[in-house]
Amino acid sequence: MELARRVLGPLARGVEIGASVLAPFPGVRAWNLDHPAARLFQDAQRAYCGSTAPIHLFGAAETLPLCDEALDFLLASHVLEHMPDTIGVLAEWARVLRPGGILFLIVPHRDRTMDAERPCTELAHHLADHALLNTARSDSMVPTSHYHVWRTADFLALLELLRAQRFLDCSIVAVEDVDSRAGNGFTVVLEKRGRGERRAPDRAAPVAFHRLVPDLPFQVTGRSLEVIVPGEELVLPPLARGRWRVAAIRAGFPPSVARRFELELGPPLSAPRLTRTRWEGQRLYFAGEHVADGTWLEATYPDGSVHPALPLFVAGELLVELTGLTLPAAGFRVVPVNPPPGGGRGAALFVPPPA
Repeated sequence: MELARRVLGPLARGVEIGASVLAPFPGVRAWNLDHPAARLFQDAQRAYCGSTAPIHLFGAAETLPLCDEALDFLLASHVLEHMPDTIGVLAEWARVLRPGGILFLIVPHRDRTMDAERPCTELAHHLADHALLNTARSDSMVPTSHYHVWRTADFLALLELLRAQRFLDCSIVAVEDVDSRAGNGFTVVLEKRGRGERRAPDRAAPVAFHRLVPDLPFQVTGRSLEVIVPGEELVLPPLARGRWRVAAIRAGFPPSVARRFELELGPPLSAPRLTRTRWEGQRLYFAGEHVADGTWLEATYPDGSVHPALPLFVAGELLVELTGLTLPAAGFRVVPVNPPPGGGRGAALFVPPPA
């Protein structure tokens, strides 16, 4: 893209996080940093292009193996949405830039990607992730998902908060609402002015909101489970039954956790009993007794692999979206599970393959 070539081309010391032969930046000279476990990404490049981008540095994007102010620029295209703690990651990326260095970001736009049906991530969600030091292991979504969803204005609002708090000392050099490379994201170019301020949280600040997330023994793909409830007092909205983890987040910046606790919501239920299934294309519906919003499923394939899922609860049935997934030709078995209060594991039900 011309913007990257013009802004980054004259600079010598740069790193791109997760470079790919699928989407190169001609005219930009950068070392490629990728995770040691990036085999899935490497396999995808090889499958589509027959080759992979060389990896010059191994490391995690959240904790770069680089000294302070070591780089002239850092380029990250379709990377930030895979980082649970957006605020912490932006600070880490700014750390390795010299004053005057460039942070070049391309981020997926909600309306032009697979995230079109998801709500945009609230500012409070980002603040909670930062206060909780959320990571790929602690987040409710699997690492291959997009943890956060933005339109251009949402992301700029987050940046303005961080700039107003001087957490990031930078100026905005350029913004493309439609990125000029692939068109499915937006571009934001930042120039670092100096080191951001790091203050201690105000431990006397009142609680601004509560973050709630279902307590599940597995992560989910493509669904934001977190619920933000504003206010110092926790007034619960309608929620799925089951056990929820709650964190009270203080007002002010930087955010901090005032307290954590658990809630069991909804009436006690017995172990669920599945009685029938039906397919609608690649959508699988389950009906039965003692099923509710919050009932989850555990599928066991013929090869012994186990695949847990949190279905949607639609008109009294459990719905699992399986579009794009490879299913065993011989069918598989599913065990339903109800979380507390009450709850338990039901009997297995065989699911035949779709017709």
